[in-house]
Amino acid sequence: MRPISSCLLGLLCLIAPLAAPPVHAADDARERAKAELKSMGGELNRLSRAFNLVHEAVAPSVVAIHTREQQYAPERSALGGIVWRAVDEQEVGEGSGFIVASDDKNSYLVTNAHVVLKVDERQRFEKDRNGREVLYDRISVELNDGRMVDADYVGYSVDTDLAVLKVALPHLPAVEWGNSDQVHVGDWVVALGYPLGVGYSASTGIVSATDRSTGIYKPVHGLESFIQTDAAINPGNSGGPLVSLAGQIVGVNSSIMSRSGGSMGLGFAIPSNLVHRVVDDLIAHGRVQWPGIGVEMDELNGEASAKLGLPATTSVRLVHVLPGTPAESGGLQAGDVILAVGGVKVANQMQFRSRLAACRIGQEVAIRIWRGGKDAERKVTLIGLTEVQKKMTAALEAESVELKGFGMRLANDGQQGLVVSSIDPEGLAAQAELKPGDRIVAERSVGILKDLDIVKVLAKRREITLQVVKDERKFWLRMRR
Repeated sequence: MRPISSCLLGLLCLIAPLAAPPVHAADDARERAKAELKSMGGELNRLSRAFNLVHEAVAPSVVAIHTREQQYAPERSALGGIVWRAVDEQEVGEGSGFIVASDDKNSYLVTNAHVVLKVDERQRFEKDRNGREVLYDRISVELNDGRMVDADYVGYSVDTDLAVLKVALPHLPAVEWGNSDQVHVGDWVVALGYPLGVGYSASTGIVSATDRSTGIYKPVHGLESFIQTDAAINPGNSGGPLVSLAGQIVGVNSSIMSRSGGSMGLGFAIPSNLVHRVVDDLIAHGRVQWPGIGVEMDELNGEASAKLGLPATTSVRLVHVLPGTPAESGGLQAGDVILAVGGVKVANQMQFRSRLAACRIGQEVAIRIWRGGKDAERKVTLIGLTEVQKKMTAALEAESVELKGFGMRLANDGQQGLVVSSIDPEGLAAQAELKPGDRIVAERSVGILKDLDIVKVLAKRREITLQVVKDERKFWLRMRR
């Protein structure tokens, strides 16, 4: 073996201190870290205390919800037949909720509709033979203090995935509502609820995004303008509150995006302004009275928006303003681009619909528009959506043309094809289950229907083949008289 040269030994001596710093240097770093943490201690403790206080203020209002189903078993009757008898009751689901109002007799709580209405494996609401949502046999509510009490349905809205229940207990602690329009990306929030059956839990995070749409409510034509958060939301959290550090409710936790079935930091909450408005209607009327203004819209892509002098992002354009509606009397016109509703920006149709839905009938709303390269504001007073639909039907009917012999009248509403304005209950159209609002896009031998003149031509035929758009389905329908 060759001896190590003195030069190499000297080099190793020089290198060794660089590879392993002296112990006292690491100790100094730890001491500096401890000192800095102590200097920040007051500030950090105040933040921790804020989370403590959110829990103390809101937790008494948060409840666990248990849905139960009666179980039946076949039993042979004395006459030899089979009868089904109730034998047991089984818990089939759970979720969260929170108390929103209380009086001398009852207390009211809100949760998600999908918690207290039956849904299938794809989270779609089940319907009975009459087309109504299916309710559970019994709902039990576990209060924060451990008491268990049965709850009754007050009302629900599948459009917003919200439901209100009532318990026969007075003067329970109700939450304080916050203004979800004032929620910003980066705000601290706390998600409260009863996840995965482990009991009451709190998780914290920030607001990751606002006005988020996931498409989860598309099957029911629902409203989506979620607050997105990375606070942990898991199965069982649905219906629980999302709370600001001021202890105010800014949302209702409703869904997650996940590859594992558990939280991956993509949680979504229904904004409190919409929730508060829906809850008030459900408690007062048992149903939601939606507001409207009488417009039809489309969306412009970034390129089309830029051509109008706007930022190169999506925007909402009015394509039709119904005569006699608040939109017309408020000065809105076809071609206007909607920039904001009530001072809050909108960039797509879902945001526009959600902003209006959070308002109340009779409320005057400021709508900021872009017209002719200029920014302007119009004031519009909201009316009930049913009233808007009546005005729309009346206006279309007044300008409609009868498709004689086929039992319907058609009108031109400025969109593709012609819209069915009314149906003769004894005619062929009624037998084909067509309804007002269905759209006739084309006739096979004629092509796209563009104006009402063609209706008189079709009325002279004994047989027509129509392309119909109904409930977002498109199909061909042959009618012969």
